[in-house]
Amino acid sequence: MKIFFLGATMAALMSCSHIPGLRGLASDDTVKLPGTALGAAMYPGTSRTVDWKATRRSGSVVKKYKYVPSTKNQMAVRTYFREVEGKPGSYNVLILEYVDLVKMAPKYIFSNKSSLISDKIGYLNQINSRITAYRANPTAEEGKFEMQKLHYRNGVLEEDNKPEPSMLILGEDKANPIAGAKITAAKDGEPVEIQFPKDEDHDLGKQHSLAAFTYNKVKLNSTWRSEYLPGPYLGAYYDKKDIILDLKKKDGNMTAKFMINKDRSHLSKKKREKQLTNAKSAYIEGEFIAKKVEDGIFVFEAKDNNVRNKDYVEGKLGLFIDIFDATEALGQDVVELVIVDSNAPTDFLMYYEHPENGEGQDHKNKNK
Repeated sequence: MKIFFLGATMAALMSCSHIPGLRGLASDDTVKLPGTALGAAMYPGTSRTVDWKATRRSGSVVKKYKYVPSTKNQMAVRTYFREVEGKPGSYNVLILEYVDLVKMAPKYIFSNKSSLISDKIGYLNQINSRITAYRANPTAEEGKFEMQKLHYRNGVLEEDNKPEPSMLILGEDKANPIAGAKITAAKDGEPVEIQFPKDEDHDLGKQHSLAAFTYNKVKLNSTWRSEYLPGPYLGAYYDKKDIILDLKKKDGNMTAKFMINKDRSHLSKKKREKQLTNAKSAYIEGEFIAKKVEDGIFVFEAKDNNVRNKDYVEGKLGLFIDIFDATEALGQDVVELVIVDSNAPTDFLMYYEHPENGEGQDHKNKNK
């Protein structure tokens, strides 16, 4: 993520049932899902009644009410697809819903530009509102996938077997199957339908248009990285004085050391928690052993019984995402480590790579 993202953002504002083994559309050798796609979550708007004043001919004022109809509240969503190793046609799918990009802009700008201002208004620590990991398996119906939530249980990565999952339904264009595709809302899946644009002119709301403009204008990517990326990680984007996680990788061994920032112990509980993406990050301390369970998916196990609040981390899925990847466009990047529980999509942890680390830059096209 870099400052050019917000420059483009502000410019935009001014101008504007599983059956194993069956081969679905995406399991065809000539048709593959893209590494990532930008869509929109189609939340229903809220209808409300507002009061207003009317004046009678006699001059007296009476309060009346009028009904304001509902409108769509469409939020931008980033979806990542990664084909499962040894299981052609099935995909691990990661869904990230962005927060309001307009409200995100000021903290992003000043996080890069001025620590004096950021110390007052806060550093950027909210990029996504929810994150969920799925396994998508092709069904008997061509171009249709069943999406079951993905978990780490009893030492293995496994998918749910729920009766009412979301479905990924691809578009008609086999050369671009995600165009016009959708992910259905379901009791055991996504809370609302996610739609993907059919073409550049397909309107999916202000947030989607703003995100698409930003990525296209700056020529940013958004990448789900394959490898474990060592280095110091921060509690908020660009807050260099708040290192609370240190990842190491040596001779194939991977560790994660969570730390309490003693320099901020004078802050009130409420203020310290507000500095972080998730308040839980203020209370995790100790070392974990990390293990790669699948391409781009890592899990953590407490090294000993002295680890504080290990349940916030153990059993969750660790993923390295560069949400606004400027590696190709600008030679710059800041990777986010997200730690996700698919049963609690809004309760994820997020840590921000130190901007001077640079460990994750040499990924080129292999991790897209």
